[in-house]
Amino acid sequence: MRFDLLSLKLFVIVCEQQSISRTAEMEHIAASAVSKRMSDLEVIVRTPLFMRSQKGLDMTPAAHDLLKHARIVLRDLGQLESEMLDHAKGRRGDVRLRACHSPIVQHLPGDLADFLALNPEIRVSIDEGLSRHVAQSVVENAADIGVFGGGMAATGLHSIPYRTDRLVVITPNGHPLSRAESVTFAELVEYDIVGPQQGSCLDNLLTRAAAGLGRSLRIRIRVNGFEPSSCMVEAGLGVALVSEHHALRRLASGALCLAALDEPWAARQWKICSRDPKALPAPVRLLLDHLSARGGRRETPLTLPSAATIAKYTAARTLALGGLLR
Repeated sequence: MRFDLLSLKLFVIVCEQQSISRTAEMEHIAASAVSKRMSDLEVIVRTPLFMRSQKGLDMTPAAHDLLKHARIVLRDLGQLESEMLDHAKGRRGDVRLRACHSPIVQHLPGDLADFLALNPEIRVSIDEGLSRHVAQSVVENAADIGVFGGGMAATGLHSIPYRTDRLVVITPNGHPLSRAESVTFAELVEYDIVGPQQGSCLDNLLTRAAAGLGRSLRIRIRVNGFEPSSCMVEAGLGVALVSEHHALRRLASGALCLAALDEPWAARQWKICSRDPKALPAPVRLLLDHLSARGGRRETPLTLPSAATIAKYTAARTLALGGLLR
């Protein structure tokens, strides 16, 4: 059986109005055309749908069954049309995002929360990777959008600035640098360092900076991420470079000291890359525009507390903890 969608729609209205003439008035078509479509439906289903009398139309048992299914079909088609329009306008779909560790933990959570609140039918999957792998994933169409850092060029890709962050030095309590408010890299390389993941943006920065000084790095251990680095520093395994955003949050532990890194490369620029934006699916373009707009905002620099303030806070916290343990 082949059903015409307009005939099904008119059939539902006829059943609800119990009148062909009223249905014709509502839909602005001739009553004879409505009557013809009802007759054609009866031919398709091979059974009468209406009992015609002077009072109007009475539905047969077959009509009641057809009405139930016709309403479901029309409802589902309406939902299908609505969802396809959402896809066409970019309000529904999936976006594959690949990014380095730092923007994943610092910038993307807030930016994605705002985006997904505005676009609840778009789903975003995030995969972490090194900068060179991020760009390559976008080139190979394994990711739609990439967020990367460092001095590497995203050859063949559309690339725009995203967010910035600043590196600071963290040390364990009692370390020779623990009371410094500012530290140069030349001072830092005199001590054991908790190194970042090999091949990461931060690793490349440290390697170039050490080469510029003609020095080698005293890396005792390598970890991936700021939180593991902080844990290693707390354990006395060395000093480390982390973002000031992370350092200020971690300061509450009372087991770390921090100082500004007095180097021009301490400020890092993150970038967004994609293939030709005009050729991207609508949901990807929406997220790309959203992140681009966030990247254009002027970020307020954080103010690092002084060494004296950190020492005062640490002493107060230690005293409070001692009182709890007694």
